[in-house]
Amino acid sequence: FAMAKPSTTKQTQGVSAKRRTAFENAQRKQKTNEQQKFTGKKQLPEPTHVGHFLMMLVMKVCRMILFIDTSVKIGVYLIGVMIGSIICDLFVVPRTFMADRRNFLNQYFVKLGWAWTLTFVSIYILLTTLIYCCRDFAKICQHMSRVVVGTGFWYFCTSIFMHIENTVGICTQSEIGDKTTCIEAEKNWLGFDISGHVFLEIHCLLIISEEVKTFKEWKKLGDILHSEYLQDKRNLTEDEILQTQINYKTLTPYIKIVVLILTIMVVLFEFMLFTSTIYRFHTLSQKVTASFVAVICWFVSYRLLFRTGNPYPFVPVMPGHSILHFMKIK
Repeated sequence: FAMAKPSTTKQTQGVSAKRRTAFENAQRKQKTNEQQKFTGKKQLPEPTHVGHFLMMLVMKVCRMILFIDTSVKIGVYLIGVMIGSIICDLFVVPRTFMADRRNFLNQYFVKLGWAWTLTFVSIYILLTTLIYCCRDFAKICQHMSRVVVGTGFWYFCTSIFMHIENTVGICTQSEIGDKTTCIEAEKNWLGFDISGHVFLEIHCLLIISEEVKTFKEWKKLGDILHSEYLQDKRNLTEDEILQTQINYKTLTPYIKIVVLILTIMVVLFEFMLFTSTIYRFHTLSQKVTASFVAVICWFVSYRLLFRTGNPYPFVPVMPGHSILHFMKIK
């Protein structure tokens, strides 16, 4: 055992030396860039790879779709649901495969909509917070707990919708008093059936819209991580800064893939919201009620519950809340 100690010490010193070297190289690169600003001389950029160019183009399109202001989206969704429902009541909309409840998108995307949203939003939050929370487990948990709140609202609201329909509804055969028995008897149940589809689609769209705002300032975060005085300004250790820089470089390609998937989900959800609105699955009042309930859930979450910079673990905070202060939280 006495012979093994010097070797272990040398290995530890070697790892520390490598970290210091990487940190010093990053600082040296930052100083070089600053010197180039003063001298007015710039190095020629390296040739752009075709794959890199295509990724830049895809990210540009994703940003155009995702970074529309949430308040604007809410207005468009509410007005769109109202106008679409009126069109549905006044005119005969041509029948397509989307008018069939058993169509592929309805069966495997919308009905599993919260599962898709929960999965990819959770992955996105985890990957991004591993970077801007600087390996602080308590802070990461605070951000991850937002999906728990979203799940709670989804479960509570859909349960209330079913309870309302069962409570206020009546069967076309007056002797039958509950919905299940009425349907089994091949009769119609007449109740106030708040549209679960419209609620779910808007609920998912607003959550995605809020969560991806951190990606809007992703380049700025990279610049902050290579700032010369970051260690003093943000009260971080050299090891924390170095590990965060490594995580930023390593995880950013995976984050871009998740952003692309979320963009596709947004397009599909908006398309399905359009079809849910113009076809006669629910009445105007049922669809409008579902829309307003989804907006209320968003408002309570992202404008009330998450607004405080709560220091306690497992208490949700706004997306982007970080010691690095890389984005402005309204």
